[in-house]
Amino acid sequence: MSLEKNIADVFALPESSVVDSLTLSDIPTWDSLAHMMLIVRLEEAYQVQFTGDEIADLKSVGDARAILQAHGVEP
Repeated sequence: MSLEKNIADVFALPESSVVDSLTLSDIPTWDSLAHMMLIVRLEEAYQVQFTGDEIADLKSVGDARAILQAHGVEP
């Protein structure tokens, strides 16, 4: 499943609206609980373990893509 699809599912967004420039401030439902739901979803989908710093630094779709790429995953 693509990164865009995973994010769209967590935040109930149209997949077409999920672009790298989309930030947490653009999504009203992106609160701390939704943030952790996204982290768990991505860790399970891509079989990675994010560090605390990576979790704190994830503030946009582009950030998620970069963090996954740093783990050797092409989302």
